[in-house]
Amino acid sequence: MPNVETLLLTETDGACAYCGIKDYRVLTTHHIEQQEPKNESYDNKIILCHNCHHLHHQNKGPSKDDIVAIKKRLICKVVTQYGVNALKESYRKGFVAAAPYLVNHLVELGFLLQTDVLHSIVTPNHEHGAVQAAAYELTKKGRRFSEKWGFK
Repeated sequence: MPNVETLLLTETDGACAYCGIKDYRVLTTHHIEQQEPKNESYDNKIILCHNCHHLHHQNKGPSKDDIVAIKKRLICKVVTQYGVNALKESYRKGFVAAAPYLVNHLVELGFLLQTDVLHSIVTPNHEHGAVQAAAYELTKKGRRFSEKWGFK
């Protein structure tokens, strides 16, 4: 899994999430929930330029509600629509059946845990089978994430 900073820069395409400036020299990481000790999780951070960051803290720029709304859109971009659906399904039913290539990023983020292989195939040229479908359970981290961002 990429580190949090790489994931944050990827979700904004290396730009300020609010104004869109793409100069890496002026980008900074903003903590959405300001608390001590700082919550360093992916979903509590967003990339802002120094100007937008400063204006936010002066109550003259993007509001906290603006930043939260932007972050939710960015999370949907990173998690993907398949991922959002998998989180919702596993939240409601306790598990989800899915093709690994559609939800492996949720496993890497610690939101889902593969619990069973439902279908795999073995081709003559390969020693090991390829998993086509598996069962996944929502982790505690995934449950908190789903509740916080409304993916339930």
